[in-house]
Amino acid sequence: MLDFIRDPDDPTFHPVRDVLERNVATQLRKILFSALVYGALVIVCLGGVVWGLSLTFNGVLPIHWSSNEPVLEFPIDLLFYNFLMPLAVKFFKPSDGLHAMYAWWFRQCARMLRLTWFMFDNRKEDEEGYTIRRSWKNALQGYTGEPLAVLNTDDPSLPFIQNAELDAYIRQDGRYVRAPASDQVRVKKGAPIFLNVDEFNNRLPGQPNRPEGDADWDSDMYKQVYIPPHFRMRIFAFIISIWLFAALTGVCITVVPLVFGRHIFAKIIPTNVRKNDVYAFSIGIYILGSALYMMLHVREFTAYISNSFAITAETPANVFRRASYFGSRAARIIWTYSAVLFLLPTLFAFLVEFYAILPLHTYLSPKEPHTIHFVQSWTLGLLYVKLTTRLIQFYPESRLATSLRLITRNGYFTPDAWLATRSFILPAALLLSTALIVPWCVAKILVTLVLQNLSEHNKMLVFRFAYPAVLLAAGWVYVLHLVSRAVAGWKMKIKDEVYLIGERLHNFGERKVVSPNVTTAGQMAVRRIDT
Repeated sequence: MLDFIRDPDDPTFHPVRDVLERNVATQLRKILFSALVYGALVIVCLGGVVWGLSLTFNGVLPIHWSSNEPVLEFPIDLLFYNFLMPLAVKFFKPSDGLHAMYAWWFRQCARMLRLTWFMFDNRKEDEEGYTIRRSWKNALQGYTGEPLAVLNTDDPSLPFIQNAELDAYIRQDGRYVRAPASDQVRVKKGAPIFLNVDEFNNRLPGQPNRPEGDADWDSDMYKQVYIPPHFRMRIFAFIISIWLFAALTGVCITVVPLVFGRHIFAKIIPTNVRKNDVYAFSIGIYILGSALYMMLHVREFTAYISNSFAITAETPANVFRRASYFGSRAARIIWTYSAVLFLLPTLFAFLVEFYAILPLHTYLSPKEPHTIHFVQSWTLGLLYVKLTTRLIQFYPESRLATSLRLITRNGYFTPDAWLATRSFILPAALLLSTALIVPWCVAKILVTLVLQNLSEHNKMLVFRFAYPAVLLAAGWVYVLHLVSRAVAGWKMKIKDEVYLIGERLHNFGERKVVSPNVTTAGQMAVRRIDT
């Protein structure tokens, strides 16, 4: 059907050569035709939906997606779009649902228009004609008796006339053809696309042969299909039905959650704050999507709950074993996710606060008090934890990345708490706690023993600048360690070059001959080795 669109993988397709060989008028005509076709599709398909919404519903359009006014006290959008959305997409898998929904609608439309064999290469014999019922009763109730007999219009000896007891039958119409089954089939302008055949794929008499240079009708690049009457109108109806379904589902997926989210969002924020439709749509799509998902999977959920709590033998031992299992599982989930979502982000946030934000604010505005907003800092700590996990996953073969994957190998609701504690939670908590406590202890010792005569303001400055000072000192210690290792390597390299020249291995009892070019130190080294 779309044989005029060239396949980019076709080895005979050379777009650059076509551009160079064709004249400018032909190329401009093709460009203008493409612009006209795609522009019309955008205006009709997308513009029709937008204009229909604006004329049908008041207040839906325009969409307010940008706002400089803060909505809540903490950046909830940062949590939402960085944590909740990836988990929801991974759990609900909306792409699979949309694919299944559109595949179902494609097949239903093809079934209604009798295009299943042509579209999906799946033969449906009842589509190769139309059903005729002998009475209005059968037409209204539907035929539920024996399989329908097929009436061939080419055969006047009708089985329906021969058997008058048939309540319904199928009258065949349309035709069988061989159609292109590959995008690489090139059909010249004006040449026929289909070859008429009979039901058994035999060429009907009087059909033309393919022109030279085109694929042969008998090759594997053609397949037999059924074409119903009014084929072009049916294809047009198929495209219209797809567009209507896409428009309807698009409106249901976007406008309905948007309107619902606006009502929910209006209850949360003050009326004087301008609403952001991105937040409203996110709230609506998650609430309605979760409700729809629960409605579709309520049977599976109830079956899982009943199977989980089903006890084969109601004995105290079984009850205790099942309660212990669920209790330990709940404890593992609570400990693992509490540490990942609260403990580590809080420590990360305080680390950045004390080492960077607090000293910088003190240096720029020494007289202003510094306030730590815990919720905002914790939110940023979550982002720091996620960035750390992304950095770990950059090296998938490393030990940390392997441990990170093994924690959730049995699912997110069955985490390996011991592995998470041993590999990440405990080391990270000890490291971050040490980095937070050591500078405070250093500042406390200095203020108590050395800087006793300072004012309270200066003592506060000592505590604030103790963190970057300790970090700078640790950096210098690390640099000195690297320098010492480099110097040790240089010394060993010089020692090897000077004192080990002329070293050779000799058999026991062999007379040793020392080259006259070897230095005295080299000779002494050889003598010592031989001895």
